[in-house]
Amino acid sequence: MWRSLSGKPIPDLIAATQELLRGDREVIHVGSDSQNYGQATNYVTVVAVLDPGHGGRVFYQRSSIPRAQTLAHKLFLEAELSLDTALFLSRAFAHDIVVHVDVNQDIKHKSSQYVRALAGMVLGHGFQVRVKPDSWAATHLADSLVKGKHFSAA
Repeated sequence: MWRSLSGKPIPDLIAATQELLRGDREVIHVGSDSQNYGQATNYVTVVAVLDPGHGGRVFYQRSSIPRAQTLAHKLFLEAELSLDTALFLSRAFAHDIVVHVDVNQDIKHKSSQYVRALAGMVLGHGFQVRVKPDSWAATHLADSLVKGKHFSAA
């Protein structure tokens, strides 16, 4: 179930997103992040619809699978969840969609070895891609939600 940041259920992501698209200025950003908890890996995928200079809205969805055994497994599933959402939205809207991937180009980080593969996966599907430090939808929005740092008003 998709939700707003206030915790309100969003039964129809397409309709909720459509309400925010008033012209061609808005940009849809999609990103995912994950966190291991016990025997499970929890994922959060976010959709942020931004209207430059006028703010934006965020929707998110949680999912969980048995614990991911490797960093590669976690990162590729994060990218897959984001791509699935971006593809779903792209079938409904002819609008810019940017997919944010939670990998770092800096070679001192373990995720750096997956940058080219994950960016290529996103680009191969026809979407723009952002990686750290520019992948805020994954590294800030989804990260804070999956780690429970965001407390909704509801």
